[in-house]
Amino acid sequence: MCENFYARTYALQELNDLHEQGLTRGALVAFHSRYKLVLLAHSQPEYRALGRFMADIAQWSSLEDFYAEYRKRLADLLSQPASRNDHTNVLMHVQGYFRPHLSSPQRQALAAVIDDYRQGTQPLLAPVTLIKHYMTEFPDAYLSSQRYFEFWSETSPLHDKP
Repeated sequence: MCENFYARTYALQELNDLHEQGLTRGALVAFHSRYKLVLLAHSQPEYRALGRFMADIAQWSSLEDFYAEYRKRLADLLSQPASRNDHTNVLMHVQGYFRPHLSSPQRQALAAVIDDYRQGTQPLLAPVTLIKHYMTEFPDAYLSSQRYFEFWSETSPLHDKP
């Protein structure tokens, strides 16, 4: 599947670049944070397991050993296909960030486009585009840092069909 290959290649290249620039625990934690939604879209159980693994980073005496194990686990997680249901879960999770800011009609519109995607009548780009619009209207540092939205943009090679 093109999406899995692209996500895995992009993430592992960014991780390799991070390693070449000089590995730090903080940089690894920041990397993991940027990819949380991507990981969640590929496997909720493995996302949680990798999060617990990352939380134990300080317990490792060798950052190189931690990096090698993290990289292996990341590649394994990203090799699992992200399904329509997994993406829907991510979109509904993100929807929660906007609840305090959106009017009732806006919330309903977002819920409807997410449901249209879930049912297969809209491509993933449809809810992501609306979410990105809300991200500009109601900025959120965490959401803005997420690589997930870079994979699903109008310029991404991952345009999907309904």
